Amino acid sequence: MQLKILFLGGRKEWLQENAGPSTVVDVMERAFETPHLEYEFYEHLFIHRAIERVVNAEKEGYDAVVIPCFYDPGLRETRELVKMPVVGVCEASLHVASMISAGKFSILVGRRKWIPKMADNARNYGFESRIASWRVLNLTVPEMRDQTKTQEAILREARRAVEDDSAECVVLGCTGMAGQAAHAQSVLGVPVLDPVLMGLKVAELRAALWKSLAISHSKIGGYDAPPTEELKPIYKKVYGTYP
Repeated sequence: MQLKILFLGGRKEWLQENAGPSTVVDVMERAFETPHLEYEFYEHLFIHRAIERVVNAEKEGYDAVVIPCFYDPGLRETRELVKMPVVGVCEASLHVASMISAGKFSILVGRRKWIPKMADNARNYGFESRIASWRVLNLTVPEMRDQTKTQEAILREARRAVEDDSAECVVLGCTGMAGQAAHAQSVLGVPVLDPVLMGLKVAELRAALWKSLAISHSKIGGYDAPPTEELKPIYKKVYGTYP
């Protein structure tokens, strides 16, 4: 069974290399020249573009979409508008961490600024009691392009999380740390989760459930869609057309 997954940003070749043999990965081109999504305004711009792209992706036959930012921006909004699975890398990572930890896990973030919003998401996802600590690298997303500096910060804070906070697993809380987990895991001897890869693998599972069993997010309650007669004129006014 072939699966077709769309990432709303990322490195296509690396994602494809880590995908299953029957998975095809596509990547959305950047819609805005924002360097990252650390700020609410940047996130707002991303969500505006993401909504249109996700709605179109369902029409184009994708089996799942992945939002590649640990804030999971637009996750609720897009799930309202489509039946196809939409995966947030934060939610995916926390689910995996909870399954492989008997006790608690820690999350590494770049800046203290990120914690309130991410902690709210973790609480909404039901994982607040499982988090041992939030450890801060003191790096912005642009600074994470320095692989050596980032790896040193990851090892420093991950070691503290394990030794001082009793974390049994460490989650990298930013897609700017993508590709760094394997080395940290080999050094520390505990699971270290790359959020991009967790998003990919959970998306493959969700896509398979959707394609073979028609199982996706519930469309009653929180993800109930707006009435079509209300949505159509509003959507058309915002995006110029209604799919």
